[in-house]
Amino acid sequence: MLNTLKSFQSFLLEGTKLVPGELKKPATGGPNSGTARTEILANKIRKQEPLTLAKGGEFLVTDTSTALAAIEQFKKDGKVFKLIGKGGSEISISDLLKTPEFGGGAGAGGGTTGTAIGESAQCVWMAAMLDIGSAMPIESFTDKVLTKAFKSVSVGKSSLKEILAIDEGWKVSSYLSAQYAIKNRIIEKGMTFHRDDSLMKAIYSAKNTAFKNNDFKPLPDDKWNPGDIWVADSDFSVKEISTTTVEGMNDDILDLYLQKRLVGVSLKKVAKGAQGVEKNVERPAETEDYKYSAGHIKALKRGEWYTTKANYITHQAGQLDIRDNHAFGTHKVEIKGKGARGGGASWGVLSDAAKRIYRTELPKTSAMKKEASLIASGDKKAIAKFTKLLQTVDKKITEKEVVEKLNAIGKNPGIWIHGKLGGLYVLNLIAKGGIKANKFITQIINYAGSSTSDSSSYIIIKEK
Repeated sequence: MLNTLKSFQSFLLEGTKLVPGELKKPATGGPNSGTARTEILANKIRKQEPLTLAKGGEFLVTDTSTALAAIEQFKKDGKVFKLIGKGGSEISISDLLKTPEFGGGAGAGGGTTGTAIGESAQCVWMAAMLDIGSAMPIESFTDKVLTKAFKSVSVGKSSLKEILAIDEGWKVSSYLSAQYAIKNRIIEKGMTFHRDDSLMKAIYSAKNTAFKNNDFKPLPDDKWNPGDIWVADSDFSVKEISTTTVEGMNDDILDLYLQKRLVGVSLKKVAKGAQGVEKNVERPAETEDYKYSAGHIKALKRGEWYTTKANYITHQAGQLDIRDNHAFGTHKVEIKGKGARGGGASWGVLSDAAKRIYRTELPKTSAMKKEASLIASGDKKAIAKFTKLLQTVDKKITEKEVVEKLNAIGKNPGIWIHGKLGGLYVLNLIAKGGIKANKFITQIINYAGSSTSDSSSYIIIKEK
């Protein structure tokens, strides 16, 4: 009988482990319901929060970068991976307990406050402290005071009952963090507090739009801005955030942050005293100015205009290669030589530079696709326009030559033509050289140089 009981207990324990099959899924309950478990895990690792082991005890990941890289790899292959802690100690991901944060059962430690509730409670305590004053002792923050404050915040599905029930440790943390935020003028009267509500969702939606306009894969919300809560001025509107480019969006987020009109706040549990660490609050340093040399419709070392889909721009320190990502895909620039720290820039970045410097718009991918199809079908007007674009660089090219070479391409000439078109439009824009051309390529290279980090401004409040 005893052995049977032990076996049953072992079975139950095994069922609560965060095995790969469970880690792949989103949380189906708990404070983070609907959130990918990989993102919940990554967020805990970034915040340096201990992980609960299935066999009992906790494990703190110290090699954060390796762990986050392993999670990204797991998303691709679903294979079990190791986490590294203090002194090189290791655990398997399968050693972790599926706690309530991951949608597991409350277990014996059911008094532990979920991440979502703790973050929502912080909103309430900040609002309450603005109401009654930061000098008031913690005992002053009664259920009555907190209930009044709860009515002024927006915290998604977190209930007042859950927030009032947080343990003493989280109350202390909420109190000290709110004091710090007020003392350092991160928050002040008239501001609103948000977690998992329509405003936060609108901010992240704007983020996704900006990344898509840059033809970038959008960063996950917490990688772009790890703010657990957002604090906003009462008259703030999401419309104030540009979505044309990631760079423009992050500039707006920085401006709003410095004005303390919109602040993302990443929270860590505080026990004795709080401090703040600002992130991404300095604008990227400008690189030196670059001078346009020439545009090229053929490879620099060999070939002719009709032997490559790519187009090229040379400057005093290197070159820019303009080509499409794939058949009828968006165009991009690869930066070679000095200033190439970021590797490249998207069509969205090129379009933004064209608007800012030349007050004109480069054609959208869909428009160039239609144009390429017309050229491929033999449309005379479209072919004549294509020829003029080529003549921007080489005046000797004739319409007759263009027709002959396009006819020799073979299958799917529209794909090749489309690939060529993007770069031709850029070359046509900057062909005259001069100050504007210099500004154009400088903006592209500067963006590429600073694009290794697409994260935005925020502050971490943590233990002093």
